[in-house]
Amino acid sequence: MSDLLVEVKKLEPRAIFGANGKVENGVQLHPDKVSMIYSLGNKIGISNRLNNKQEFLSGHTHAVSCLTISKSGQYLASGQRNHMGFPAYVIMWDFATRKQLTRHDLHKVLVQSIAFTADEKCLVSVGGKDDGTVIVLDTDARTPICQTPAARSISGNALTVCSLHNSPSHFIVAGDRHLRMWSIQREQKKLHVHDMHVGKVQRIYTGMQVDENDQYLYLGTMTGDIVKVSLKCCDPVNVTTIGNTASMLGAFGKHNPRKPYGKDCERYVNGVRHLCIVKKGLILVGAGDGTLELVEERKDVTLEMMKNYPCPTWPIFRTLKRTNVHAAVTSLVRSNTASDDFIVSTDQNEIWLLNIVKFSCRLLKTCHRKPVNQIVFPKNLSTVFASAGYQSIRIWSIGRLQEILRIMVYNFKCVSLQFTNDGSSIVSAWNDGVIRAFTPITGRLIYAIPNAHNKGCSALRTSSTGRLLVTGGVEGQVRVWKIEPYRQSLIGVLKDHSGPISSLDFNHLDTEVISACVDGSCVIWDVNRMTRKFVVTSNTQFMCARYFPTGVQLLACGSDGRISYWMVYNGSLIRELHGTKRIQLTFWISMQLVITF
Repeated sequence: MSDLLVEVKKLEPRAIFGANGKVENGVQLHPDKVSMIYSLGNKIGISNRLNNKQEFLSGHTHAVSCLTISKSGQYLASGQRNHMGFPAYVIMWDFATRKQLTRHDLHKVLVQSIAFTADEKCLVSVGGKDDGTVIVLDTDARTPICQTPAARSISGNALTVCSLHNSPSHFIVAGDRHLRMWSIQREQKKLHVHDMHVGKVQRIYTGMQVDENDQYLYLGTMTGDIVKVSLKCCDPVNVTTIGNTASMLGAFGKHNPRKPYGKDCERYVNGVRHLCIVKKGLILVGAGDGTLELVEERKDVTLEMMKNYPCPTWPIFRTLKRTNVHAAVTSLVRSNTASDDFIVSTDQNEIWLLNIVKFSCRLLKTCHRKPVNQIVFPKNLSTVFASAGYQSIRIWSIGRLQEILRIMVYNFKCVSLQFTNDGSSIVSAWNDGVIRAFTPITGRLIYAIPNAHNKGCSALRTSSTGRLLVTGGVEGQVRVWKIEPYRQSLIGVLKDHSGPISSLDFNHLDTEVISACVDGSCVIWDVNRMTRKFVVTSNTQFMCARYFPTGVQLLACGSDGRISYWMVYNGSLIRELHGTKRIQLTFWISMQLVITF
């Protein structure tokens, strides 16, 4: 018996399409300018921009919430979120070996932001609203130095942290009505803090950037303006030199020359999420509505001239170039110090390459922003596949690891799809009750069957000839359609199920159809006579049923985590396999997988 035991190896991912764009600063670029680092759920993806090769770092127990890389590229650090009441890990990695160096779980629930100091000797992490602390980790000793509350009791939560370029002991924390400069005292293992003077101007600060000389700090705000702060006062012991303070110079907006004085200041819609200093006086701004603008400080006005301006936001910036990525910007990274390219990520899980000379965007990575409902391959072709999700059908290239076509149907969800055997069309079912067929090359609509099901479609399957289409609905009906070039007609309605149809499949002769339902039954139908042949029942919710290639057996899987084999001619159970230790098994069994059994 021991000779029959086979060691089952863990499958490692070869490639993952897309990235989690909802993570603030979730896309980073290594100093070698070749490796792009981004978050992928509870993993960290490392993509080579030259050969498109991917690597993955695993170690987090829940979704990654923040990323950062050290100035030299030696270290990589990441934080995560966790369930309420549980600690959240901070992990420091060795980038060259892709191994963990150390971790700690001193934060609760969420690690909001993370950053290395200029000399890479300390790692600073800020907790979320349930934690509210700043923790400094010694990267040499790999032990925490100190932990202290991030905000005062009269201010809001800390949202982001960044370090200075030339001062190894200083870092800045900003957030909701929160702007503080900190100094690390490694010998005494404590922190000194200085509250920056902002006067009556209260903002929720998002992204921030320090210029290369550590003289000025630029902060984006949810109000839609950019705050500029003078930092000419850093002192390693007292945070600021005695008698000086870090103070705000003003909140700046865009100048509109077409409007009169006092009304010529414009703010960014949905706030300034991120910004990047291109060079002195030139800033790239990413807004919450997807706007990307290259702005410069006006030379025809001074701050002294704006002191009597009637609005708290002053029209200091002048727009040079503009484009839009149609989603809130979550990361903005320069591709190279001497390059004109920037990497932009959005909360729609898209990563763009922006060239500020032409000011044009090119899509690098994308994925669905909501759950993927189904994945299908064309017959006898494994280089491309299609996926169904919210508002879209997407076709992907496995060789290029990129999206090659996107078919949009706004405000509706594609629940099932299939390539016809000749590859001439993609037939899809949507939750609005409409069956839509598209061309796989251009995405043009070929035909649509409105009101195919009253409560929405849930499954579909086409015959090998493509002339028959079987659809399942949420109401439990199975409907058979005749597909002609200029007409789609209903042949029959099959009623037996009492719940949503989860799966449909033809046998190899196109004479029978099996329908799986969440009511715990699988029904075999004769599509020629439009009658029921057999019913298979079990104490589970069937999620998928497929015919064996020979047509004499069928396989079904359900919410009990078991894969069951049944005889077709009498509906008797042959055997069962435990497919998973989890409660629910919801994958689709492809014919290639069936053959391996």
